[in-house]
Amino acid sequence: MRYAVLVLEQPWWELNKDPEQTSVRHFLDGLSRLNGIPIFYATFYDTSSFDHALKYLMDARKLDEVDHLILYVAGHGAGARIGNGQSRSTNLTTIFDRIQQYGKDKVAGLILDSCELGAQTEIIERGVKTAKLTWAIGYGISIDWLTSMLINLHLLSIMTRFSPPELRKKKIFENCIQDACGMFNPFLVLDGDIGEDEEPFFLSEVLTVIGNSSAREPSLLRADQIWPELAEK
Repeated sequence: MRYAVLVLEQPWWELNKDPEQTSVRHFLDGLSRLNGIPIFYATFYDTSSFDHALKYLMDARKLDEVDHLILYVAGHGAGARIGNGQSRSTNLTTIFDRIQQYGKDKVAGLILDSCELGAQTEIIERGVKTAKLTWAIGYGISIDWLTSMLINLHLLSIMTRFSPPELRKKKIFENCIQDACGMFNPFLVLDGDIGEDEEPFFLSEVLTVIGNSSAREPSLLRADQIWPELAEK
């Protein structure tokens, strides 16, 4: 069993506002060095360039030696679309369509590192099924950039220890997610755009985890399935 991570990232902020060009790449490179997970990286700007970026990565000859892929899509999100506000945005449904079209049945998991897309649970469940993914993870609100990055790193570290057939077993999948998220407080405030008079949103309220069990349709994990201690409250 050998994994690789394909990273498709849209620039986060305009060059004049972010001359150093903040990127998830530097963090993922650290994970690659630590865990030996190959990372392949491409930039996209709109739907057309997303298509080209995914095809470009999938055609890499080094992937011939890889059994399973995790797709990491990063960029500003709003509603059911990913886009930085300065270019044409990409519909979440299109992302799953392109995985089905170009993924060669190698893509096992999807991390949506974007604000709000995780709230589209019906679209994600349907997309996981049609694209033949084993799991998908996202966030349902506007999230703090660095906090979500750290969560995603630990998720990747844990998820790549198990093969897709193992993760299609409901109990193994739940245990894996519990290990991945257990180090994070379920009451961690994750809202990156909260007003003074607004109630905060907690990690356990906004983390979307969908698994595709071999015995049933893709389904959303409840918070108490991710953090069993919540069932005792």
